[in-house]
Amino acid sequence: MDKTQTPAPDPSGTPAGGTAATQTAAASPLALISLGLLLERPMTPRELALTAAERAAGSPVEGLPTPGPREFAAVAGALGEAGLTETVAHADGPAHALTERGRSEFARRVVARLARPDRQPPAFLTAVGYLGALDEDRATEALRERAGRLRERAARIGQALAADGGVPRLFVIENEYALRMCRAELDWIEEVLAEIGAGTLAWPRVRVTENGWEWELDAGAG
Repeated sequence: MDKTQTPAPDPSGTPAGGTAATQTAAASPLALISLGLLLERPMTPRELALTAAERAAGSPVEGLPTPGPREFAAVAGALGEAGLTETVAHADGPAHALTERGRSEFARRVVARLARPDRQPPAFLTAVGYLGALDEDRATEALRERAGRLRERAARIGQALAADGGVPRLFVIENEYALRMCRAELDWIEEVLAEIGAGTLAWPRVRVTENGWEWELDAGAG
């Protein structure tokens, strides 16, 4: 079974041309992945899927998308309608290759994503906003579990970076970013856990009223 994710439209813009559906597909994050892979060489949808799966399996970063040939075929078709790719002969059947316009568009999208912060907040940020909806023990247990998982992730990424001695740093720099983000989140969680343990991050007493929640902090609580 193909592993798929439903991507949101790329905030860097939607190419003109084609139906609304193909425009959306051509502007999706999967389209950026496709453009990046095709920058290396022309590929069939099957090659695109195999290459993406190999890269994801070899990366210490979790959750990298591994779409199947059907998903790549659909996106490549949309990119073709937008003039970003063209069909070329290949030993395994028709393959997709970047056009000059496609190369320019790929670079533009990378610049846009580097320059602009993500519009959608991470799921963890949403969950943190409801930390006070849990009781203190359950919230503490969940944060401790996440901290443990983050330590394991940081160790795994750190080991991968140490083992990448023969690879130019620029080609694995995304792992450095992932490690820094992992450590930053871990530091914040450990600070919060320390505050909960010390009693400086207090759980207020909450009453549910007809007007909503009302709460009262203990005297001296932060």
